[in-house]
Amino acid sequence: MTGRPMHRLTLSQALMASLCCLPLWSRAEPGVTIYGLLDTTLRYATHAGAGGRHLSGMNDGAFTGSRLGLRGSEDLGGDLKAFFSLEQGLDPSAGTLTQITPSPNYGQSAAPAGRAFGREALIGLSAGKAGTLTLGRQYTLANVYSSRFRPNANPNQEVLALLVGHQLIRQDNMVKLAVEAGSFSASASRTLGEGTNGASWAVAGAYKAGVLDLAAYAAAMDSAGRSETRRINGLGTAIQLTQGLKAYVGTMRRRDRVSGQANDVWVAALSYAAGSFVYTLSGGEDRQRGVFEGSRQLGWLHLDYLLSRRTDVYAVIDANRITGAYPLPAFMTRRGLQRGAELGLRHRF
Repeated sequence: MTGRPMHRLTLSQALMASLCCLPLWSRAEPGVTIYGLLDTTLRYATHAGAGGRHLSGMNDGAFTGSRLGLRGSEDLGGDLKAFFSLEQGLDPSAGTLTQITPSPNYGQSAAPAGRAFGREALIGLSAGKAGTLTLGRQYTLANVYSSRFRPNANPNQEVLALLVGHQLIRQDNMVKLAVEAGSFSASASRTLGEGTNGASWAVAGAYKAGVLDLAAYAAAMDSAGRSETRRINGLGTAIQLTQGLKAYVGTMRRRDRVSGQANDVWVAALSYAAGSFVYTLSGGEDRQRGVFEGSRQLGWLHLDYLLSRRTDVYAVIDANRITGAYPLPAFMTRRGLQRGAELGLRHRF
């Protein structure tokens, strides 16, 4: 009796057949990314040591703060995604935590020894065109949107920055909603003071198309105990003039309700990229009225050489001049003109 030959399935064929019968899942597996950046500078400055003498030292990065972070997300189906971010700031010159806050004020709780995740600690939901909601310690809208018209975002070192001392960089207990529609984007935030830190609100918007990037923002922040309210308004633009040349200009106004302090700040810069080199020239002024009237003028020149996509070396020369009764910044120990120079090495991983 003859018939069709019988075929036996091998183990690998059986496994493939069973896998083909499994249901298909539309949700991606959650993932966590570990990342970081180390940026260290050697700096020399006049009027920075005791008695106004010169001072040499090692510092955290000039434009980017050193950090170690964790980020993760999970696709929940459709346009919905859950995500988190935990980012720790550190000073590689001593390995210490950064983002120190001596006492609670203007939306930040006290952290005199630094914070475990002082740069960012948030959880969020993204729903595509409907927007993104985030909760936790986050960057202020003023800091995020003013970074659009600064060539290296807002510099990490106070000696190179005019805006961040007025606007603040981060706040605790923040609820933030962000939406995008084509070339337009907008955000709103509310910081819950929780009785001690001081509450705040902020709104911001931006338009980016072609060579033009425009940004504007407004914020109001209460001090601890609501003894003072600080209002911030800012506006600026970045324009790509040629393939390698970009121009930046912006202005910010601060008004304090109780003390009457008023600050008007302007900043401007040019940045040019050619091959592995990036050249940046920046200047600005902070004029203060109402109390301790005077001004601070700032200028700096930055040369960056890209060794690879993740590593670069850079040099900065800067000058700060304090006039009138303008409060003496922490990086100066004598009024007048301070000159500084530093070399930096930065690596991302």
